[in-house]
Amino acid sequence: MYKLPEDDLKLLNKLLLMKDLNPEDGYSKEKVIEYINADRELEEAELNQIRNYVLDKNLEYGFYKNGEPNELGYATEELGDKLYYIMEEESDK
Repeated sequence: MYKLPEDDLKLLNKLLLMKDLNPEDGYSKEKVIEYINADRELEEAELNQIRNYVLDKNLEYGFYKNGEPNELGYATEELGDKLYYIMEEESDK
């Protein structure tokens, strides 16, 4: 179980303000909003929903036209990786 720190919540709330360009895939935005606002430790499945949402936003907004990652791309990739490693640690317990 893992509680999202304030910095991650700020990024996630920023992502929620962005227009969704792709259909939901591997997450429910409604559930992601619920988990972000939960103010509690989240289970692995809940973290996975958030991670999938973050990765989707990375694909939608994380790159310049030349294909290079932009600042948001680096931030979303870092958060996606962080959530992945947290979920891996949880599943190893």
